[in-house]
Amino acid sequence: MDSIPRNGAWLAAVFCLWWGTMATTSADALSDWQARRVPRLRIAASPYPNWLLHILPTDVDLGKHRYRVWIPTLGVLPSSETSRGHLYTRHAGFVDLAHIRRSIDFTAYLHHEIRDGLTRRASHFSFESIDRTTYHCQLSYPDFWDDLEADQRARLIEEIAIEAADHASFDFSNWREIITWYGFHNVPGFPEKGSAFSYEDVTSHCIGALVAERALRTPGVPFDQAAAIELDREMTALHIVSKEDYLRAMALVKDKWWGEKTCLKRNIDVGCDDGQIETWLVRGLEPGIEPRPKIYPVPGRDFTDIEGYDCTGMVVFECEPRMRERKEVMKLLGPEVTRIRPDRDYPVIIARIEEEIKEEFGPHATVPYP
Repeated sequence: MDSIPRNGAWLAAVFCLWWGTMATTSADALSDWQARRVPRLRIAASPYPNWLLHILPTDVDLGKHRYRVWIPTLGVLPSSETSRGHLYTRHAGFVDLAHIRRSIDFTAYLHHEIRDGLTRRASHFSFESIDRTTYHCQLSYPDFWDDLEADQRARLIEEIAIEAADHASFDFSNWREIITWYGFHNVPGFPEKGSAFSYEDVTSHCIGALVAERALRTPGVPFDQAAAIELDREMTALHIVSKEDYLRAMALVKDKWWGEKTCLKRNIDVGCDDGQIETWLVRGLEPGIEPRPKIYPVPGRDFTDIEGYDCTGMVVFECEPRMRERKEVMKLLGPEVTRIRPDRDYPVIIARIEEEIKEEFGPHATVPYP
């Protein structure tokens, strides 16, 4: 170091300072550049045979996770990310990769915005989505907030942001299932009610939120890289079956779980009753093997003990629907309700959808068997 000129030493010091800052501010979350865009459109695969169904093989390379791209490919053009496709897994049944990735994106974006809002002591932020919904987040601060040491407050903000983003991502992903059940669709002439709450949707949303939470808790690794690692880890644990076994699984539930252009059974278990989701497995797929279904805990809403502090009510989410079909949802809640609060309103909405599903498809339409 003695041989380095003074200006060289100064540049080295600046570089080290910059590198250390980058390692601590962007290694475990979205960068500011990424978060300038809300989660992008991802094209899901169909849960029943049609031109949208894209089956992924056992040895699929999921590639990178890419929250933001310069040119969206929508899963059609070549990309370093395998962005869409259907899989069957031994322990979680059918899953949809686009739903998983959008849930990952939602979690990462919300984490960035919540953390930024709490750091600035903001009271509210909102954003629009392709679902023609304005998502609102109300932020409030308890009496102890201003008495916290700066580093203690920063740790608390990080934990609140992860926990709140996790459950909001799950709720917002399921919101799309609610509105598509009531007739909303993005592309004219392509209704989506036939796949609303299909048998892989809720599971995929839960997987995505879990993967994103793990990625956000991975120190020293950029978010997209951490998300790719955690997604590979989760899918390996779930055990993807071969394409041939996927097709056999589809055949075993034909005219039971799915029919022509529609799902005959709908998984509406979003954890309102017991806080967990039991995945749907196809019986008899592998003779002599009866794998146990994976039980996923629903992302929690309990903020009574975050780093030893009661943070209840600090972060409250609402959905403000703006699509034509909103009236079908809002009338379930009464004239005084103008925004949907998932923690308050989902139990009522989901209960009504369950009744409607059973009226249309039969009394066993919300369970895998009989």
